[in-house]
Amino acid sequence: MKDYKTVLLLAVLCLLSSCGEFSRLQKRGDLTAKLEGGIKYYHKKDYYKSSVLLEEIAPLLKGRVEAEKALYYLAYDYYEQEQFPMSSFYFKELYTTYNRSEYHEEAMFMYAKSLYRESPTYNLDQQSTYESLKAIQSFINRYPQSKFVEECNKIMDELTAQLEHKEFEHAKLYHKVHNYKSAVVALTSFMEQYPNSTYLEETALIRIESQYHLAKNSVMGKVQIERYYDAIGFYRSFAEKFPSSKYLPNAKQYAEMSESELGKIKSKS
Repeated sequence: MKDYKTVLLLAVLCLLSSCGEFSRLQKRGDLTAKLEGGIKYYHKKDYYKSSVLLEEIAPLLKGRVEAEKALYYLAYDYYEQEQFPMSSFYFKELYTTYNRSEYHEEAMFMYAKSLYRESPTYNLDQQSTYESLKAIQSFINRYPQSKFVEECNKIMDELTAQLEHKEFEHAKLYHKVHNYKSAVVALTSFMEQYPNSTYLEETALIRIESQYHLAKNSVMGKVQIERYYDAIGFYRSFAEKFPSSKYLPNAKQYAEMSESELGKIKSKS
């Protein structure tokens, strides 16, 4: 029991000592002391205290060699705290302000990575995703032999897949709300933009279905006939491209219904 109390007392004393040291640095430390303290807290993984000290001195160090180091650790402080808008801001400030910095390559990469970490799921606004892809491409153009290129390629693949998923869901939504004309346009655009997509078969099936319903809901006449023929044409393209698809029976059903409707139209004319 005494040992437990001793350990607890020592822990409290250490905590008070640490808080006292941090408070002294904040109130009376000069620029050098605060920079060294900020770096020390960073290596102790106390990113909050590190960021408080470095945030204070970073503007005051502009024009000095130490400014690069302050920004470098400050950006990482925010990255480790998962405050990615702040980390991207400081990484960008570092590599744009100090073009010849030893940290330039890493900061440029970490700016793109911060945007990537900030990127939301596919169903939300993808502005940071587009910005991240642009930043990654700029980085690869600048440092094509960098050790970070492999990770950049993985990030690009993941973000591209995320955008692809969003575009697929967006195109499919027109079909769900029975806006078949817009659905056919959006689905066709998706197939052209992502010819190797994992959603390609499903997209092609939904396009056939949308085209059939578009024709079905059209006023009888030349346009309706053409739309049924388009549905049949979409099916033939589907069957040729995906002869073993699990969706083939469904696609064939819409083609047969289109042929049946064409037969009815011809019998009336």
